[in-house]
Amino acid sequence: MTPRTLLLLALPLGACQGKFSLAGGPEPDARLTADVFTWECQDPYTEQVFQGVFSFDVSLEYAPDTLQDRVLPGAGGCSEGLSMFPYDAGEGGEDLPGLSSAPTWTTGDQSGRFERLGPGFYLDEVLSNVHSCADAAEMLGDGLTLDDAGPLTGVTAPPAGSIAWVDTDITDDDGDRQITFGETVDVTWDASDWDEAWLQIRQEREGEAWGTVTCAAGSGDSFTITDDVWDLLNEQLNVEFINLYVGFQNSDVQETDDGLQVEVVTRGTHVLVVQEL
Repeated sequence: MTPRTLLLLALPLGACQGKFSLAGGPEPDARLTADVFTWECQDPYTEQVFQGVFSFDVSLEYAPDTLQDRVLPGAGGCSEGLSMFPYDAGEGGEDLPGLSSAPTWTTGDQSGRFERLGPGFYLDEVLSNVHSCADAAEMLGDGLTLDDAGPLTGVTAPPAGSIAWVDTDITDDDGDRQITFGETVDVTWDASDWDEAWLQIRQEREGEAWGTVTCAAGSGDSFTITDDVWDLLNEQLNVEFINLYVGFQNSDVQETDDGLQVEVVTRGTHVLVVQEL
């Protein structure tokens, strides 16, 4: 199972032309997201610890004029309940027109086919908990292109950057690195060639997130989880543990020949507590 199951992407090609700022351009009609999730790998010879990819999936949302908002707060700000990993395209989701089968994508020497999970929502769980030690940039260094997706054919998500390491000052006698509700946590990282960073604090039970707060770190290399963050969560929720996602993303908006605005996102997300269900 992938982190999406646990509840927890370059230049325009083909049919695409022009670029628009996420902040200042028209509202998107669709969204292509390529996600790689990382964990701590260790070189058996040098004992060096680094970020390797344990899961990789691609999602596509198509909801003309009604795409669900996924705008991060301003740098240093936090939002409660922001849907970073959707499971549908919202009430306005529509199936892509002009397709006789599910849409497909390519990146580097990999390719895949989406599965339709609902009106306007397509997902391909490319790698599911493989726990590889491949680098995010190695996995998505060429970006990701829709090569058979009706009006979205040619839309391309940007290349991934690199994640060297992510660290917290959590001290846990059990060695499971789990966060205690209300504790101050300093998070630092070394990552390059990403537009911005964000963190999501997740109250999880039975593989689902029952409460989340997403905070934007902008182009910084650290973030401190304080009472201002915890005040947005409910300590009384019956959850098994608190997880932490530290995400890095490159994003843009592209326009197709038909005038559709498509948000394209490539993300590398470090997961503090990696569990398999």
